[in-house]
Amino acid sequence: MNKFKLTILAALLALFVTACGNESVPSNVAEPAAVPTVIPTAVPAEPEVMDEPEAAVEETASEEDAQPDQSASPVQAQDWTTAWLMNETGATGEVFDTVVPDVQDVYITNIDGKEYQCITASGIPSYQTEVTQELIDSLNDRPLAARDFGTGGTTLSLGEVVAFGADVGYSPDFGCTDDAGYGYWPPGPACPTDQAKDQCFPLEPEPHAEGELCETGINDLGTWVNGVAIFNWSDTASYNGDGVWQNEAFHFEFFDLDICPGHSANGNYHHHSNPVCLADQLGDVGDGHSMIYGFAADGYPIYGPWHDTGVLAQSCWKARDYDDPNSATGCGVAGERSCLLVDQYDIILGTVPAESNGPSTSEIVSSMSGNEFVTTSGYYFEDYYYDASCTAQGIEYLDEHNGHDHDGLGYHYHVSVEQLADGTLRDVFPFYVGPAYAGVLQDNALAQCSTGQMLPPPGGGGGGEGGPPQGGPPDFAAIAETLGVTEQQLRDAIGGPPPDFPAASEALGIPVEEIEAAFEAAGAGAP
Repeated sequence: MNKFKLTILAALLALFVTACGNESVPSNVAEPAAVPTVIPTAVPAEPEVMDEPEAAVEETASEEDAQPDQSASPVQAQDWTTAWLMNETGATGEVFDTVVPDVQDVYITNIDGKEYQCITASGIPSYQTEVTQELIDSLNDRPLAARDFGTGGTTLSLGEVVAFGADVGYSPDFGCTDDAGYGYWPPGPACPTDQAKDQCFPLEPEPHAEGELCETGINDLGTWVNGVAIFNWSDTASYNGDGVWQNEAFHFEFFDLDICPGHSANGNYHHHSNPVCLADQLGDVGDGHSMIYGFAADGYPIYGPWHDTGVLAQSCWKARDYDDPNSATGCGVAGERSCLLVDQYDIILGTVPAESNGPSTSEIVSSMSGNEFVTTSGYYFEDYYYDASCTAQGIEYLDEHNGHDHDGLGYHYHVSVEQLADGTLRDVFPFYVGPAYAGVLQDNALAQCSTGQMLPPPGGGGGGEGGPPQGGPPDFAAIAETLGVTEQQLRDAIGGPPPDFPAASEALGIPVEEIEAAFEAAGAGAP
């Protein structure tokens, strides 16, 4: 056989091996298509309080189960770098027209003998949302629609395609406003800004040792493949500002998010739950295992919600049953939040009295944006426990970190949702990663391990005279009077949550120290 024929055969063999090696890696190049998603039409449905496990909960996970299986092949690890949504032309966004959206660069680098995939990104996405009747209805059905919209309702029309940041009718007196007059965000957040991200993720993540917990914190815990920040379950506030009964953002910020749903904190745009506009970008319609949606700070990938065609990955975190006095997860009196679980990973250890009682399951509390909620089980972090027996039901059930390993994909997390009877998807705790990372955070990670105890947020609590009740909004009228400005001027300048005190200082021409002192005097606290 001559040299030319040998060369051709070698090339064909190389193509065959490459194709086989890539078969197990989901593709991120599908044409965009609609993904089934829940459209909020009222206060979010209360989390389902699950039956508590019987004797099976007494069994603790084996050492093998506790360790994520680091079995991703080198081919798959290299292919992680192709998951990112690239903007290779450098084109700016339609609304944020001075910012290049999505990811601008991906590169591999070696740091202290470890290989990392690194990205540069603005943190601004290029979302495009087609308006449905369900979306229009959900916006118009907001409890405070008359306040939130300049004309009492959304200005969107059926079939319209909305670019990220475009005006959907929210009042210019609220939310993200500047000279461009963005009306994309409801009351609360400051405008997103270019974050100029330069972040690295290990290509070979290291699992945590058994028994070690590195809990997610209140800022970035990872990055979606379009460069947008991933935040955890917390909105940084707690009931009465006592640092216990910590607010779960999906519920308390339900009406504070845009249509994707997301918002910014001090300019850092992020999602706390299923990023449905990203799912649209990726074309994830549940016709197989989801593709990679993002990466956690420990390096493990976060896939979308689908484990297989029509099969969702299943969270094994459950809501406590406070309403049954005899429940092992309750507090002995129907409806009371007066006790904490000794260990949220093992309910067989029982409960201890809480240092500060939470609201009953029928109490009405206010969010920082002034929306009211009935605090059924599931509104607070302390309402959840991990059911260790859950994973025996099938491979689609996730471990305590909300991840698993199967079919040669290596260990990975999943976005966690549940499918309702009408086919829509509803977000469920812990939403993707958590409450603790499965992997070790490297020295150059974009996040650090949390202490596990969230602090009262700036302006988010205190409970003293003049302070916000039930972790609600600060007394802006009193603070504004102290500062000699109108309440509307204060709200426009402060942004948040969390409030941006330096930005307010610049906008109002008042020293930061005076603004902080005014908030502290009202019992709201300062950062």
